[in-house]
Amino acid sequence: MLFQCPPLFFAGSEVANVKKVEGILIIFLMVGLVVASGCMGGGGSETSSSSQTTSTTSSYSTTTQSSMTTTSSSTTSSTHPTTTSSTSSTSTSSSSTQTSTSTTTTTTSPAEELYWSNPWEYSTVNVNGDEYKVTYYKIYYKVQPNQSSPIYEYVVEKTMKKTKIHVYGTDFSGNKVDLGEKEVYEYTTIVTPEKAAQLQGKLTIKVWYTKENGDVFIYPWEMGWLSYMGGYGGSGGDFVGFQVEYGGNTFTVTSPAPFQAGLLPYMNGNSKWMDEVGEDLMNLWMGWFAVVQVGIWTAWEDKNLAVPQSGTWSDMMGHTWAWSTKPDGTRTFSGITFKLIDAQWKYSGSPEGVSLSGKATVAPKLFLPIEVEGHFTYANSETGKTTTIYGYMKIEDLKLEKVG
Repeated sequence: MLFQCPPLFFAGSEVANVKKVEGILIIFLMVGLVVASGCMGGGGSETSSSSQTTSTTSSYSTTTQSSMTTTSSSTTSSTHPTTTSSTSSTSTSSSSTQTSTSTTTTTTSPAEELYWSNPWEYSTVNVNGDEYKVTYYKIYYKVQPNQSSPIYEYVVEKTMKKTKIHVYGTDFSGNKVDLGEKEVYEYTTIVTPEKAAQLQGKLTIKVWYTKENGDVFIYPWEMGWLSYMGGYGGSGGDFVGFQVEYGGNTFTVTSPAPFQAGLLPYMNGNSKWMDEVGEDLMNLWMGWFAVVQVGIWTAWEDKNLAVPQSGTWSDMMGHTWAWSTKPDGTRTFSGITFKLIDAQWKYSGSPEGVSLSGKATVAPKLFLPIEVEGHFTYANSETGKTTTIYGYMKIEDLKLEKVG
C-alpha cells in the first residue's frame, strides 16, 4: 500500500486546536481516496532501472472498462548508461485484459544485497549474526503545518525500558483501589522546543504497557492514550497508563484493566496542561504525514538498495509516482557502522488533488530513516484550496543494546 497509517485516536474536546484536528481528518480522507483509486495496485504500468545483473519479464492481467482502448509506453533509465528499461500496456473492449511487461538489463553486478526490510516498523537490528534493540534515539525535528505557517522546530528524544510502577484503579463509588507494583514497558518522549507554537519548556510523556508497543517508540508521541482522557478507554488491552510532566505540573493516569476487571482508571494531578501543549503536539503529528505517512517506502521494499536504481509508475488515470535510490556512505551508532542509502520520491494523484515529494537517507538495517524531508499537498474538495505540510527529521543520536 502507498501509505502506512498507524492507529489514530482523538480526544474530542481535549484537543486544544479543533481546526488542526479537522485538518488531520481531511488528510485521512485524502489518503483513503488515493488508496481506493488503486494508486499502488493493478491496472497500472511500472518501469524501473537498476545496476543489478538481471534480465526479467513480468506480466499481469486485469479486467478493463468496456469499449475503451488505451495504448501507452514509458521509459526510465538510471544514471548508468548501460541500463535501459521499457514498459508498455494495452487494453481493449469489455472482456479483454490489460497486459504490462517490464524488462531490465544491465552489465553491472551488485557487490551485495541490502534491503530495507522494516521501514517505520519497530524491529531488532541484526549485525553479523547478533541481535540488537534500539533503546534510545534523539531527533532534530521541523514541521510547517501549512504554507502560511512558521516552521516550528523541536528536539524529540525517545527512550524505552522495562520498569515497575504503582498501579491504582477507581471503583464505581469513586474510591481509590491499590493494585500494587506492576512490571511494565515504559516509553518516554521528551519534547524540547526550539521554536514552538505554545511550548515554553520541556514536555515529558511516559506511556506504560504490559508488553512492547513499537508504534509508541517510533512516532513522535502516542495519541492512543488520549482516548482515556476523552472517556473512551479503560477496558482491557495492554495499556497501563501514562504520565505527563510540563511546567512544574504532573498528570498521571493508571488503568487497572490489564490486571483486574470491574475498575475504572485512576487519575491524579493537574490536567490543564493540554491547553498549553495541544497545538505543538498536533504540529508534531502533522509533520509526520510529510515524512512517514506519505513516503513511498513500499516502492523499493523488494529492491536491492546496494546498487543505484530508479522506477516510475502510472495508472493512466492521473496517479503517478517516481523514485530513485543510491548507496551513499556510512554512519556509526553505539560502535556499529551502518551503510546508508539516499532515496527520493514524487507522487501525484491529480483526481484527488494530492501530491507528495521527499528525500531521505536510510540505513536499511534500521527501521527509522537517518534523515528525511517531505512535502504533502492536498486540496479541499469544496473550495479547491491546497494545503502543503512540510516535515523534516534527522537522527542526532541512537543507542543499541545487544539482545541476550
